Amino acid sequence: MRISSPISGKLLRAPDCGRADKQRPCVGVISDRRTEDGVGYETVRVRYLEALRTTAGVLPLVIPGGLVEGDLRVCLSVLNGVLLTGAESNVSPSFYGGPEACPKTLDLDRDRTSFAAIEIALSSGIPLFGICRGLQELNVALGGSLSSNISEGEGRITHVEDLSRPRDLQYAPFHAILAEGHGHIAQCIRRSQKNPVLVNTLHRQGIARLADGLAVDARCVDGVIEAISVKDTATFAAAVQWHPEWFHVEDSLSVEIFRAFGEACRSHMIETK
Repeated sequence: MRISSPISGKLLRAPDCGRADKQRPCVGVISDRRTEDGVGYETVRVRYLEALRTTAGVLPLVIPGGLVEGDLRVCLSVLNGVLLTGAESNVSPSFYGGPEACPKTLDLDRDRTSFAAIEIALSSGIPLFGICRGLQELNVALGGSLSSNISEGEGRITHVEDLSRPRDLQYAPFHAILAEGHGHIAQCIRRSQKNPVLVNTLHRQGIARLADGLAVDARCVDGVIEAISVKDTATFAAAVQWHPEWFHVEDSLSVEIFRAFGEACRSHMIETK
């Protein structure tokens, strides 16, 4: 197919996605709603999209916050997976009975969209993967609660990044985790053959009370829950507290996790054809 350039008037060849791309599953990525200089934006960090496209082998599509449930069901009905990304905002304590928080730290549109997407994905058998805030959303959506400062308490390590350091060092491996059980992430940890298993840590909040429908897949050496899986699901439905997307090419555990999620999305695509 050829199209005319509005600038030069010359005929250009439209991009050819190719047969391989047409056979790749599509994954919805929940975005964040932000306001800068009085203008609203839907934002997603590029690193998440790169990890999905190159390591998981899927095609990412951004889902804006604030969608009503009916529109979100239509959206997810043509997708093969859902990614709940990390974010600068926190899950509103109003959803789990926590103490009141500063409105500037919240993103209620993101909360509502994520909770609805979780319910739809789990009830429809759509693969689901949460990262950092995504883990917290999954826990709250299923009835769990959060701690506003997971680093507090005797024996706890510091779970927040040092903002004075370069970005790659903020996301560098920081503490060890130990696999538990036989959930999706626990299996990825064991396949990665890392010893010790080190992950980054960039989260002030974390799980306080684990939801009944979730199982622990990994803990930090100080006891903080670092990975979870949804119980009694036939497909991939899991989340991690760290950020595997940052070194998704170099880190063997990150590769295992994104590939496992990608395989689940491909299986869903085949089953629903």
